[in-house]
Amino acid sequence: MEDLIISKQLKQVRLEKQLTLDELAKRTGFTKSLLSKIENNKVSPPLSTLMRITRALDVSLSELFRAAEARRIEIVRGNQKAQRPSSTVDGQMMESLVQGFPQQKFEPILVSIDNQASHEIKLYDHPGQEFIYVLTGKMKYVYGNEEYFVEAGDSLYFYADVPHGALPMQGEKVTYISILSL
Repeated sequence: MEDLIISKQLKQVRLEKQLTLDELAKRTGFTKSLLSKIENNKVSPPLSTLMRITRALDVSLSELFRAAEARRIEIVRGNQKAQRPSSTVDGQMMESLVQGFPQQKFEPILVSIDNQASHEIKLYDHPGQEFIYVLTGKMKYVYGNEEYFVEAGDSLYFYADVPHGALPMQGEKVTYISILSL
């Protein structure tokens, strides 16, 4: 299993560096065929071969092994809630649902907002994209100069560099999951 992960990691690094197998073969002195077999886990290379490939890719061998050892799944149990980072700002309780996953690409956040009487709309803007799924309540969602009324079961997906934010409808408490790209 570890060989398979290292093989995949080698291919991923090569593609990220926009190198073809031919270019890597020239850099390493190995044949294109051998490199393809290594990347596709058909051959288990000796350490010296891996070292020559990692030098050609300008990554350390330890990075490949760390990736092989990295957790592939993160489970955060409900009873671990006290261990998750959270903050309350202007009546909005924001709770990070996953933290520290290797090469994390998304930030899932559980957001709870008390009723409108205790909250003024707070607008955010940040790079990337955002997905919101409303779990409970009804709210007005501002995106740029537009306002949308959404309720439990509705979802939104948008570019997050435009100012945006939520305001519960009068007497409502809203809870939603927000997933931000990193």
